[in-house]
Order: sequence, then structure tokens, then C-alpha cells
Amino acid sequence: MEKPSINELFAVLLARDFHAEDRTIMVGANMPMARAAAVMANVTTHPDARISIGLGVQGLGDGGDPPAVHPFLFDPRTMAAEALMFQGRVFDDMHSPDVFFVGGLQVDQRGNLNLFGIPDGEGGWKMRGPGSIALATMSAYCAGYYIVMPSHSTRTFVERVALISALGDATERARLKLPGGGIRMLLSPLGVFDFNDAGDMRLRSLHQGVTLEEVQEATGFELDVPDQVPVTPGPTDEEMQLLRERVDVYGTLA
Repeated sequence: MEKPSINELFAVLLARDFHAEDRTIMVGANMPMARAAAVMANVTTHPDARISIGLGVQGLGDGGDPPAVHPFLFDPRTMAAEALMFQGRVFDDMHSPDVFFVGGLQVDQRGNLNLFGIPDGEGGWKMRGPGSIALATMSAYCAGYYIVMPSHSTRTFVERVALISALGDATERARLKLPGGGIRMLLSPLGVFDFNDAGDMRLRSLHQGVTLEEVQEATGFELDVPDQVPVTPGPTDEEMQLLRERVDVYGTLA
């Protein structure tokens, strides 16, 4: 079978990592790999999960055909759902889902994310990001969230973010008594990461063909690196068949 793209690898790794108790899965605006992961779980390990996209809620526990994956939340083809729900229930799910996903312009050593932009130091911006709508609430209250970084360089993996859109720092989260579970895992095109007991970013595995030296050179701070770094387990043929033939039928992730 053709080698998986990085977004297909992301989808499989996310789907594998969901917890048994995860029931409400909230997908952000521009996260097709997360959407695919949620659907993969919904048709396999989590048949009673609710997938929330915008204000639409989908569940595939009846064995129905999963809706296709599209690149953006507001693609008209995503505006489908199997049932109507009371608006209050939808907002309850969005307020504190079990699972949420987010990317960022910057992520730092402590897991803080910046989606606002890069200030120019003179009251303006070098770069404006998409903003941080709902992210502060989601990251504070959800049972656990995943960071998916499409780029891994010293510009995106920085020692300290310019502005904080989502507080990942475990020490600060504990001090503020945030109720959510915080970051479960971080994915980049180079590897899989999590955070050690001190709250610093730790390398968990290297993707196939990536070296430790490449990761260190592309990271703007010192990573916690174990003595032995495994290779990220790639998708199985069964996972790829499910992803390509039932979930991502239009090849959005290819």
C-alpha cells in the first residue's frame, strides 16, 4: 500500500490514542486529520462517541456510512448531521468536551500555544494568526487535548511563545486549578512528543527516516530525550484501508 502522508499518519496516531471513556470529541475549524481520527474511532473503538463539528453533532454507532473528510469546517459538505439536539446540550459539549485538537503558530517548551500572531515590538504585528476563539475555554476544561503542529522548525518550536492562546504549562495549570486534563500528546512532521513530570517537552518517538539530530536542530529549546528513542509505529494495512476507503474517500489527507 502507498506510503501514508503525514496527515494520514497524524489521523491514525490520534485515533489510536483516544481514551476508553472519551465520548464527546470536538474538532476545530481547520483540522481534517482530527476529523478523520474522530470518525475512525467512531466506526471502530468508540461507537457511542459524539463528534462535534461547529454546531453539528454526528454519531455513527448505527453502522451508517461515515461522512467524508473535508479540509475546512465551513465547507458546505460538512453541514450534515444525523439528528437535531437541544442547543443547550450542544453548548454543554462544546464547553467541556472529552477531546479537543489544536494547532498553533508557535508552541514552547512548556506546551503553551500561540494562535494570536507574532508582535513586531512596536504595537503592531509581524504576522497575524487566526485568533483564539473558544480555545481558552476548551483547553482549560476538556478532559484532554492534542496539539498538531503542521511545521517543525525553530520558528514554530520556541523556548517561549510571544503570546499564550492556550495554557499548556502543567505547573501553571495546577496553580490556577484548571479543571481539564491538559495536553495528552503533541504531533509534528518529525515525531511524537509529550511532557515530563517537570512539565517540559519530551520526545516520545521519531517518525520513520527522521534522525534525533534533525529534531534537535529544528527545535528552539532543549528537549527531554530518553536514552532510547523508538520509531513511531506506522499505520497498519487495516488502518490505511479504513482511512482511505471509508473515512477519507476524497483523499483530503493525501
